[in-house]
Amino acid sequence: MPPESKAPTAAVADTLQAARFDELPLTNVPLFAAEDFSACLLGFLPGQALPRHRHAHEHEVFDVLAGTGTIWLDGQPVTAAPGASVFVPAGVEHGFENTGTERWVIRATIHQRTYLRQALKRAVLKRLGRAIW
Repeated sequence: MPPESKAPTAAVADTLQAARFDELPLTNVPLFAAEDFSACLLGFLPGQALPRHRHAHEHEVFDVLAGTGTIWLDGQPVTAAPGASVFVPAGVEHGFENTGTERWVIRATIHQRTYLRQALKRAVLKRLGRAIW
């Protein structure tokens, strides 16, 4: 009998209680991860920044939960306050800067893009009964 892969389970998080803030440029608190889908909290103290960067294989959505700051999208600043939701497709340069006076909390939801070769490999391994995650 093939081994069973661990199925994702439902989870509830009190995001504002889970947020952490360190002197590092970014504090990342994982919330969940299931296959190619995950989420984490990003916590920024006033003045902290995460340099502009891009991900070739990740689509991301950033939801501001508390505080106000600037999200840079392809070199353009966007003010992001509670209630803002920002979609960043794979390949788009983005960065973060807490330009406010309070702690800035952002939930990042990430989708890893899966390519045909990866999908076929997963399907074959699953069919053979091997653990794939």
